[in-house]
Amino acid sequence: MSSSPWRSILVAVRDPGRRKQMAIRKAARIAAASRARITLFHAFSTPYPPPQPMPSDPAAILRLVARQRRDQLLGLARPLRAAGLKVDCEAVWDFPPAQAIVRRVLDSKPDLVVAESHRHTPLARWFLANADWDLIRECPCPVWFVKKERLARKPFILAAVDPAHAHAKPSGLDDRLLQTATSVMRHLDGRIGVIHVLDITQLLPPVFLPALAPGAVQPSGTLQAATRAAVGRLAKGHGIAAAGVVVRPGIPAEVLTASAAELKADLLVMGAVSRSGLKNTYIGNTAETVIDGVDCDVLIVKPRQFRTAVPRRRPRLRAAPS
Repeated sequence: MSSSPWRSILVAVRDPGRRKQMAIRKAARIAAASRARITLFHAFSTPYPPPQPMPSDPAAILRLVARQRRDQLLGLARPLRAAGLKVDCEAVWDFPPAQAIVRRVLDSKPDLVVAESHRHTPLARWFLANADWDLIRECPCPVWFVKKERLARKPFILAAVDPAHAHAKPSGLDDRLLQTATSVMRHLDGRIGVIHVLDITQLLPPVFLPALAPGAVQPSGTLQAATRAAVGRLAKGHGIAAAGVVVRPGIPAEVLTASAAELKADLLVMGAVSRSGLKNTYIGNTAETVIDGVDCDVLIVKPRQFRTAVPRRRPRLRAAPS
């Protein structure tokens, strides 16, 4: 068996007082298979409910809340430690949540972040700065977004690749994706498949896309054959048989969401590249759309050379005006 992809796992705990903790249970299963150390991490921005008795010094209030939240994390860690896992606990005042997690990643350099994911309405995509999407954009290490508490005994891992490097995807990301996916497969005793969506949005000007009917545009036979050959070569280089390769034309987010359900994937592994400017308003971020649409877990992998824009320093505590 190859060496473990993860020796250190950071679990982002949104509410340490909640009984059901899907991310912790999923991280425990991953850690048991990879012999990784777990850190339960919680960042809070407001001391609510307020501690009793209430100190008069704002810094003392935050220290007391951090101690109370850490005690809750220790309670969550107790059964994991009883099962033989190595678990650390940390609660800090920091905000916003995604940036707090990224700052902890920059400081401690874990191999993986595990976080729960929740569905969001289309309206939220325009008006809310959501922790899921911020982690997709800014976390330098892989992030496993948990949708289901249970992990199948022999999970099916589906890796979404793009050998044509559409949308300026950095060369080498596909190899990084498949290295991660195959390592997860081995350590969790699972199965693996590879999917590529031949993006039909690249075949038409943006003005035609809103009215595009399903199946209205099909890539040429030559393009489809060349793409299948490229994906096949990529998969073969990672020991994945041709029978496990799927190439389908369509709009990437839609096809990936439907294919993950059809193929009964337990984990969808895909890359994310930060983009900015007007291009992003048309293309959108496929990873963000998919993570809302699929029912399975999603593992986001960044290019090796990725650099986050999140500052290392957390916000300063400002005293209330007298």
